[in-house]
Amino acid sequence: MNAYAQLDHDFLLRFPHGLQDEAWLTLGKKYRGIDKVLSLAVDGLSQPVLQQAMASGNVAGVIETCRQMVSRCATVSTFERMAFRNYLGFSDVQVPFVVALHDLLYHFDADSFAHFVGVLQMCRHDGNANAAKWPLVTCFLAYSDPQQHVCIKPTTIKRLAARLGEDIAYQPLPNFVTYQRVGQMVARFKAGSALAAGQNNIITQAIMYCAI
Repeated sequence: MNAYAQLDHDFLLRFPHGLQDEAWLTLGKKYRGIDKVLSLAVDGLSQPVLQQAMASGNVAGVIETCRQMVSRCATVSTFERMAFRNYLGFSDVQVPFVVALHDLLYHFDADSFAHFVGVLQMCRHDGNANAAKWPLVTCFLAYSDPQQHVCIKPTTIKRLAARLGEDIAYQPLPNFVTYQRVGQMVARFKAGSALAAGQNNIITQAIMYCAI
């Protein structure tokens, strides 16, 4: 049994009835906010909404959607939520943030990823407003398109990579190479997992995390 298959095995040791196990379902109740975050992303970060905000210069609605998403996202720590709130408190970053977010979500590549991270670093001179953190960068991707994208919580993802023997080229500053490697790691697990078959990446990653 390889390391990836072992995850399914170890998950079932903890939750014998798989995703219908009572303990798993009880655990899931603690994360009911996930559905609200997904709804916020679908309704508030659609391409037409972002394009209208950029065209008009009125980005207040998008900014509020992002604030609400981050406040409800379980993978974002209290410290990171505060940093994001303080970051958005600098009004001059709000339009660049929305432009970079649009490109990240709808023209996703190495350049748009790096640009988004760079925009989140605009207030790094203020130690309380440095929003360029992995959970903040990736929550917008993961909740806008959970079939394609992943969310990265550093401590957990490093433990998972070590368990699987994967080199994710981790660096504290979010970067495209690490993001791609984590996405590939999740995809490899999903491809061979009976538990994760048909699930989005949010559930797939939860299965992986609960197995380690």
